[in-house]
Amino acid sequence: MQLLWRRGAFDFAVVSVASVITVEQGVCTDARLILGAVAHYPVRAKAVEEMLVGKPISEEIAIAAAEEALAGAKPLSKNAYKVQIAKTLVKRAVMGAKEL
Repeated sequence: MQLLWRRGAFDFAVVSVASVITVEQGVCTDARLILGAVAHYPVRAKAVEEMLVGKPISEEIAIAAAEEALAGAKPLSKNAYKVQIAKTLVKRAVMGAKEL
C-alpha cells in the first residue's frame, strides 16, 4: 500500500525569521537575519544586521531592529497582517540572543 500525502496551506510558514546573532558580554559582535515567506525569495535584512553590531542587546534595540526590518514593506491588501508577525519574530530573535 502506498501512502500519498498532499500539501495543504498549513504546510507553509506564514512568516519565518532565521537568525545567527553572536553576543559577547552583552554586546552584539555579529548578526545575520533572514526573513522568509515575505517575498518570493528569502530576504536578508542587512540594515538590521549593521544596526545590531556593536550595540548591547536590549528590548529597545530589538524593537528598533523589528521596525527597521519591515521599514520598506509593501504588503498586499490581504496579507498586511504579516508585517506585525514579522516584527514580532525579529524582536524575539534579537531578544533570544540576549538570553544565551
